Amino acid sequence: MSEERASVESLKRGIVEAHLRFVKRNATPMALLRIALNPSDGSAQRMVEAIALLQEQTDFPALLRCDDGTLLTFVKQLPLHQCVQTVKNIQDRLLNECETAISCGALTMIDEEDDYERLTSRLERYMRRAEAIGGGKICYGTARYDFCTEGGEEEIFANFFEAHDRVSLYNFYNGMPLSEEVKVLSYRGGVLKIKTSLARAAFLKNEPFTFLKHPMLPDTIKADIVSAAPNRAEVVLTNLRFIDKSPVDRENIRVMPDEKIEVTIECADEEAFSGTIHSLAVNSIAVKVDDPGVADLCFGTENRHAVLAFDLPEREKRTVPIRLSAVLRGKNEDQLIFSIYPNHFMKQKIESYIALQQTRLITIMQKMVLNFYQG
Repeated sequence: MSEERASVESLKRGIVEAHLRFVKRNATPMALLRIALNPSDGSAQRMVEAIALLQEQTDFPALLRCDDGTLLTFVKQLPLHQCVQTVKNIQDRLLNECETAISCGALTMIDEEDDYERLTSRLERYMRRAEAIGGGKICYGTARYDFCTEGGEEEIFANFFEAHDRVSLYNFYNGMPLSEEVKVLSYRGGVLKIKTSLARAAFLKNEPFTFLKHPMLPDTIKADIVSAAPNRAEVVLTNLRFIDKSPVDRENIRVMPDEKIEVTIECADEEAFSGTIHSLAVNSIAVKVDDPGVADLCFGTENRHAVLAFDLPEREKRTVPIRLSAVLRGKNEDQLIFSIYPNHFMKQKIESYIALQQTRLITIMQKMVLNFYQG
């Protein structure tokens, strides 16, 4: 090993070991992240932009360059599932804002029992596996759980539910999130039995699936509901699987209107078409259209901007006109998904509408619970 290379290795080892000591002394969560960046045009400027975004989104931790050109850094004071979500958000932003892909990556939580060799060898194993899988795969795990096993989710779930008897259960009622901590009764052969409240069991009786989360799980689990017994407050779940994108991870509450709200989508070329609001949050909106193909005529590969206009209901059957800038983020069957950018006044009106819908939905849920207990 050359003197320069030995010096670089000493620098890397010293910084990693300093973080190891910090985790052991303070019992605070921290992850080690390694990624391979691939700018679309290979330019130095793209790489500069990508590294700047990476530093900003991870709160400016130490950033090291490995011998193979990959980057090594840290994600601080977040549990595993939030670390994974942070890295996935960074991956999306790098691609959309810097035209730079993460070709592969590895993420592992630093364990209090780790030493330098154990930690870096685990990260190296994840990196090689992600590289072999390709397609921007990021492999992640902990000293105990390897979440990048091929077809190994069953073993992961079995080990996890053996070690943890509590998990958070999530569902949505007309877009409003409902969460509750539930007790794990058993997990055998891919079948999970949980204990919940009587009212929640009654609600789940008519639901096809539910979501599960836990600080030691990197992703949300989606599970199909086999049966729900309100009299025993027990629910049986099967077909458990990790999902990369989940409504549970949304930062803002999304509601579905209980009335038809027509919206006009004005394209950059001054053409326009209409649809109806499927769901609404303060930073995004889903619009249902009769012919999704019409969006192809409105939005080209270079321009995905539009102006959305609609009348938002208020109390006492009043409405307020809303007009705001939007960017098309994707399509989902007959829906167009937009990020929206309301000014202060319009944001307040949207927040008021969401609060109004929440109050209405909570009243409905209370009536459902009351009807259940009254027989």
